[in-house]
Amino acid sequence: MVRTIVTLRMRVAWMLLGVPAPVVAQSATDWPNLQRYRDTNAALPAAAAGENRVVFMGNSITEGWQKYFGDQFRGKPYVNRGIGGQTTPQMLVRFRQDVIALKPKAVVILAGTNDIAGNTGPSTIEMIEDNLAGMAELAMAHRIRVV
Repeated sequence: MVRTIVTLRMRVAWMLLGVPAPVVAQSATDWPNLQRYRDTNAALPAAAAGENRVVFMGNSITEGWQKYFGDQFRGKPYVNRGIGGQTTPQMLVRFRQDVIALKPKAVVILAGTNDIAGNTGPSTIEMIEDNLAGMAELAMAHRIRVV
């Protein structure tokens, strides 16, 4: 099931690659942007009772949705945690702080395109699937639905 979801997401990601993402300055001490959302996460209020918070975890495609489609989600408890250029191992490293700690009801993961591009070195499909499965397992262990 997880591998089917991974395959579907990768196909969607390739279709969306034409959407440019906003450029964000990187810190000299945090070049992979693993702490990009640290202050924003700290300032985010706890999910209200009954709130159906959804975190979008991903790369530049995810990061760009707010700029291009943000009006469609106004007033919704959606949290964008996309970072341009990131690969699945980088997302797995920050999954606890940028997803689990925010206590969402669901997470949408869009990842793998930068792995295929070789942004952090060579990757196999199996490596990408393992990283995505790791994020899905972490989410499910914390009762977060993976979409």
